[in-house]
Amino acid sequence: MDYWGPIQLKPPHRRAAPTKAYVAVFVCFATKAVHLELVGDLSTAKFIEALRRFVSRRGLCSEIYSDNGRNFIGAANELRQLVKTKGHNQQIAQECADNGIQWHFNPPKASHFGGLWEATISSAQKHFVRVLGTHTLAYDSMETLLTQIECCLNSRPIVPMSDDANDYEVLTPGHFLVGTALKAVPDNNVIDIPFNRLRQWQQTQKLYQQLWKRWHLEYSSTLQTRTKWYNPPVHLQENQLVIIKDENAPPMSWKTGRIIQLHPGDDGTTRVVTLLTPTGRYTRPVSKICLLPISSPLERNESLTCAKST
Repeated sequence: MDYWGPIQLKPPHRRAAPTKAYVAVFVCFATKAVHLELVGDLSTAKFIEALRRFVSRRGLCSEIYSDNGRNFIGAANELRQLVKTKGHNQQIAQECADNGIQWHFNPPKASHFGGLWEATISSAQKHFVRVLGTHTLAYDSMETLLTQIECCLNSRPIVPMSDDANDYEVLTPGHFLVGTALKAVPDNNVIDIPFNRLRQWQQTQKLYQQLWKRWHLEYSSTLQTRTKWYNPPVHLQENQLVIIKDENAPPMSWKTGRIIQLHPGDDGTTRVVTLLTPTGRYTRPVSKICLLPISSPLERNESLTCAKST
């Protein structure tokens, strides 16, 4: 886990100065699921409150990795002292001892040790800062926006559900959190409406839609890998599940399709494919489709066979 910020919050009344807040980012090592918590400051007490909210919603974790920040060290010491307190309820103390959290701190001045959560922060923070700009939101509006951003990050496709030609579903981090794919509440498109003409809740949705449009296109581009000449090329195969890039897709919408036909050129390179989707057949260039981050076992075996043959 790590922090990003500070971010500016709208004051309770006009004459007050904007207040600062931070975002606590929790990333699961196993499923890459993301959890965001709005924190009022960098004190130990606020971090423990964020940690308790995280544990209450996601469950108790066995290990936590973090930077060597003073607030994290203070939280670990305070939790340890709480368990050792004689006046603490014996049952709760026993439960904490049985399910104690083992805390791992990175070495000082070694932020590169946390590459997993640093990449997660980078993927969302830079778009969040650009979209938010000089706008300030109230605490509850900012919390709503961060929760929707968390939902977007946890909706990204990871691997096909199956190799069935009629199955277009993909596994996402949201499946590990709620048991199914995460859904968004349908909303009107307010991206092109000026900010000052929108109500407070519509302003939050405008920022959310702008961030989705930026982030999902960038994430799709990272899945279109380009290999050097000394690496085996990416082999497209029939019946392979791919993501279809759509610049106008609404939030939380990932269009998928199965490749049913390859159209290689005179040089043998495939630049056009025919896709089968739940809504029909489409012909798309290879630049408009993306492979999933993790392929199915059948696709990996076939790719390995093609690489050995070449």
